[in-house]
Amino acid sequence: MGLLDKALEQSKIDSLDSSDVKDVGEACNELSNVRQSIADKEAEVKKLKEREFQLENEVIPSMVETAGVKSLTLIDGSKVSVKDQLRANITMENEDYCFSRLQELGLDDVIKNEVKLTFGRGQDSDALNLITELQDRGLYPSNKKAVPWNTLSKLVEEQIAKGSMTSVDQEKFGVYTFKKVKIERKK
Repeated sequence: MGLLDKALEQSKIDSLDSSDVKDVGEACNELSNVRQSIADKEAEVKKLKEREFQLENEVIPSMVETAGVKSLTLIDGSKVSVKDQLRANITMENEDYCFSRLQELGLDDVIKNEVKLTFGRGQDSDALNLITELQDRGLYPSNKKAVPWNTLSKLVEEQIAKGSMTSVDQEKFGVYTFKKVKIERKK
């Protein structure tokens, strides 16, 4: 930047109206306040979700169990029931065991096999070739197998009901159970 450019720049700064600077400052302060409000609301929502989880999965199921009932109807006609829920999760450590076990049970069709390739600049045309062609050229795809959690949970629940899942299987599949309240509001 030359001397003349610097002088021109300085003259622009000197000619700014103080009300313009004040307006910019106020807008910046408002932006800061809005961002803080968003952060506060997000923290509040997080606390509310934690409380929702406690009520839905701990407090109300415990109260219903203590009352010795399976379900009840509230004054407003809403039906409250507590259902046993099951979730399963295959950890990387147990993938080989779990995928082999699913194959033994004839259930390997739920395993999703994801093949992913990463290309660098100028390799767009290579993306159209078959995986074997890519490997021949030195481009190695990563291969990831997975079973969607909801599919896995339902499948494991069915296998437990059939007696096909041993306690070792359940441990390897990361099976855990919990109670969850269901409230059906009267319409």
